[in-house]
Amino acid sequence: MSNVFKFALVFIILIGLPAFAYYYLQKGTSMRKEAMLALKPKQEIGHFQATTETDSVFYSNSLAGKRWLIAVVPTGNNREVLTNKILNIYKQTEKEFDFNLFTIVGIQEGELMYELSKKFKWPDSKKWIRTYMASQHVFPFVNSGFNIPESYQNKACVLLIDEHSMIRNFYDLNDEKEVKHLIQQLPVFLSLK
Repeated sequence: MSNVFKFALVFIILIGLPAFAYYYLQKGTSMRKEAMLALKPKQEIGHFQATTETDSVFYSNSLAGKRWLIAVVPTGNNREVLTNKILNIYKQTEKEFDFNLFTIVGIQEGELMYELSKKFKWPDSKKWIRTYMASQHVFPFVNSGFNIPESYQNKACVLLIDEHSMIRNFYDLNDEKEVKHLIQQLPVFLSLK
């Protein structure tokens, strides 16, 4: 082996690999700091009650003591796309983190609630609470029950709510950049002490 090759190999091992690791460690630390800043408590949720898919009543105080991802999916042409995004987010995090999911989905005239979860291929889980509402009721319910800021009103969105019923962040499900932020910030939110 030539001396140049040996020198290059030693340089890569002693300088290149640590520099590479340091760069990505700093990048990860920076992303976590940004997520922590974005996830500061914003406001407390309002009061509400909703009938679930299983005909039980779910109250706002049922959110206390647990971390929640709240997903709002109205009726429309892209409802299946949005419900699939929720399913993918759930699948990505269910094995690593213990969290709860509450979905509020708009239904169209003639649809049956008990068939929709099967249609969306959502798994049966005690940690996934589902409620379905007539399309005209979804946004008024969400806007008042969760104190949605004006910029997120009347949009398909996701909210992260901590165990003290404080909203930590909002994400527009139709904005791919915001969905990407949600995916990056969700593990940080779920691992907060």
